Amino acid sequence: DLISQSVNLDHFRGLIFPGGFSYADVLGSARGWAATLKFNSNVEQQLQRFKHRNDTFSLGVCNGCQLMALLGWVGNKSNGTQGTLLTHNTSGRFECRFSSVMIPEKTPAMMLNGMQGSVMGVWVAHGEGRFVFESDQIKKSVKDFVSLIYVDDDNKPATM
Repeated sequence: DLISQSVNLDHFRGLIFPGGFSYADVLGSARGWAATLKFNSNVEQQLQRFKHRNDTFSLGVCNGCQLMALLGWVGNKSNGTQGTLLTHNTSGRFECRFSSVMIPEKTPAMMLNGMQGSVMGVWVAHGEGRFVFESDQIKKSVKDFVSLIYVDDDNKPATM
């Protein structure tokens, strides 16, 4: 709808990029999707306006999070370009498991507000879910945006 210009983002306050294998991920996770959005000037302008408004929120789930990284919405450089990449798991395999996560005391996620300290189970399934940051500065800059922390069986933060 954005590409056909039948809808614009000016009246939306929330934008959720869903999971799923966009373009079958043949170019890499979310790469075809990102190119479709980046190389359509109307869509790119709408996304930038939305991103820079003070009254909006966004969420990327699975492929959607990979898309947000490719668009420079997660851990971007000072010039607004991509500084974070979600790449192949260290194991080199598709990983699918039930994991435990904790909501940190200082969660920025409005949907988790009031749930700080809670531990819950989540399904994790991805082949390219490892965050790689272009610099330590970018890695530090995203720490305030962490909404869930993997925890071990004792509910202590898991290490990588």
